[in-house]
Amino acid sequence: MGYIKKLFFVFMFSIVLSTSLAFCNDEIKLVPVGKVVYIHCYLKSPIVEDILSDYAKNLKKKDVVLSITCKSRGKVTSLEDMQNIMRLEKEKIKVKFIRKGKTKSVSMTSDELRLYKLDCVTGGIGTITAINENGEFIGLAHELSCVKNNLGFEKINIYETDFIQQRKSDKDDVGFLVTNTNGKLLGNITSVDEFGVKGNYTNFKYDPSEALSIAKPKVGRAYIFCSDSITNELKLHEIKITDVNNSLSSIKILDDSLIKFRGGIVKGMSGSPVIQDNKIVGGVRSTKISNPKEGYISNIDNMLGISLD
Repeated sequence: MGYIKKLFFVFMFSIVLSTSLAFCNDEIKLVPVGKVVYIHCYLKSPIVEDILSDYAKNLKKKDVVLSITCKSRGKVTSLEDMQNIMRLEKEKIKVKFIRKGKTKSVSMTSDELRLYKLDCVTGGIGTITAINENGEFIGLAHELSCVKNNLGFEKINIYETDFIQQRKSDKDDVGFLVTNTNGKLLGNITSVDEFGVKGNYTNFKYDPSEALSIAKPKVGRAYIFCSDSITNELKLHEIKITDVNNSLSSIKILDDSLIKFRGGIVKGMSGSPVIQDNKIVGGVRSTKISNPKEGYISNIDNMLGISLD
């Protein structure tokens, strides 16, 4: 029980997702975080944020709009210029876009274009996994969806969140965390890959007594460090690591509270640190849709981009 108590330190500062960190493989010690943050992405290319009419047939939500070409304006790539084309009537246009990683093009009119809400700013929530003595952190444990098929991002800010609630997961219906940002900027994300994000936290005060070593996961008992479903207090929730592979490992939720109030794993928990034998071994990555009490973690070495052989 000694190492459990060690983890109940006070997080008076929330932490961010983030950067191309200078994590090296010598005596790595990280402070586990488990805090849910709001992620505010400024993308390089506009995305279809919403569809405003059933008559809009050619684009889908989350399509990345690379360019729009028409006779009167030529080829444009900025959101402002695309919105100017929306002001035209019955103008024939050609839209080049990315959908699920594939580049496509379609012809339509400026009248249909007005039926799509385009934006370069989008957001969501996720969890910070751990942070080092330099204020560099890792989080989320999977690729950031708003960046995945875009050409990149201008910047991604991280903000503190307030009271956390949840919609419970059920079979074939994954739930999600519900929260809001209080507007306090915590830091920024500087790099994104398939195993999560890296970034910098502003004004982080490192306490070596709160830091844990890292290790590869192994089959057996472990804990997710995340907020309690009622009190919001950060605490340990028991799980079992059921299978270990090179990059991902399988888990099963055992904690009664997580099962009762969240149905297991919900969206927004991604990045929650996984602790085993008083070491950080990974971050929650995803759940099984058919059984939200089971899911996967990204192993800590893949999140850091190092080798633990």
